[in-house]
Order: sequence, then C-alpha cells, then structure tokens
Amino acid sequence: MFFSKKPHHTAIFDAFCACLGLGRDSREAAALIHEAYAEPENAPRPPRNRNVIYWTLLQDTASDPVSTTYNPETAGAGRNSVVVYTTLKYQLVIVCYGPDAEEYALRIRSMLYLDGAGFPRRILREAGIYPVPDPPQPSILYEEESSLWRKRADLTISLRIQHEQQASDRRSITVVPAVVLHK
Repeated sequence: MFFSKKPHHTAIFDAFCACLGLGRDSREAAALIHEAYAEPENAPRPPRNRNVIYWTLLQDTASDPVSTTYNPETAGAGRNSVVVYTTLKYQLVIVCYGPDAEEYALRIRSMLYLDGAGFPRRILREAGIYPVPDPPQPSILYEEESSLWRKRADLTISLRIQHEQQASDRRSITVVPAVVLHK
C-alpha cells in the first residue's frame, strides 16, 4: 500500500516537541529530535555528553490483518466516490542517547498519552495516529564508542495509523433512459 509518510512524520515530531515542552520551530527541538538515518553506519556521531533522540516508524507486519472500512460519500452533482479508511499497525521505535537518555524516554512514554489542546495525543489523533496505551518501560543500555561508554534508552510504542484513499470515482445514473416497446 502506497501512502505519503510526511504528514505522519510531522505529527510525530510535533508530538515529541509537546512531550518535551519544546517549540516545534525551536533550535533545541532541531538539535534534539531527529528521524533515524536510513544508513546508520553513515550517520553523524554527536558527542557522548550531548542528548539526542532518534526515531523511526516501522510497519508491524507480524500482527493481525489490516482493518478496512468503506464510506460512500457524495462528491457532487451526479458523482459518487468511495473513500476507503485503512488502519495499519506500526511500531514507533525511539532511541535516546546522552546523559539524560533515560529521563527523555520516560518523559515521552508518560506524556505521549496526555490529551487536550496542544497535548501530544490530540496532535497525533488529528493526524489519524492512535498510540496503543501502556507501552513497556524503556530499556537502558550502554554502547561502546571509542573505548568509552555511551548511555542509551530504547522505547517502542505501538501505533495505529488511519489512511484515507479514494477507492474509485463512479458516475451515478442521473437520467433513466426511456425505452419504448411496441407489440
């Protein structure tokens, strides 16, 4: 299934900013929160004493099948379109590095479910993203880097993301053709 990832990625970034109390356009948010690199071996290595949060969105293919609902909507004079809402399961993988890695992971885990204007859950819900409650505690690890240890906290949150697609565009019958039959 093809869809654009950018709107969902923007909403996730905005939700992280809301969890951490940062403005989405602030320098702090840009320095702290990053989407994971496609080629980790070529990713830049920030200093060990700098806090960094990397995240990625992975489709969960091992779980239940996709749920789909249909919603016929009138698109205008004599036209009907069928809108298909598909809910897919994803895993939001968050990796925090730095001296405050554990605190950032715990804060995201607890704040992500706050609802209301400007809070993370509403930001996600408005983008069609629904976090599954009660994620596991973050895993705290230490990675070796240049013969020194770097603190790391891993957190995985299950999400349900709703995608909207136009399934078809069908013309309605607006005029019934008249057929005259003679005996």
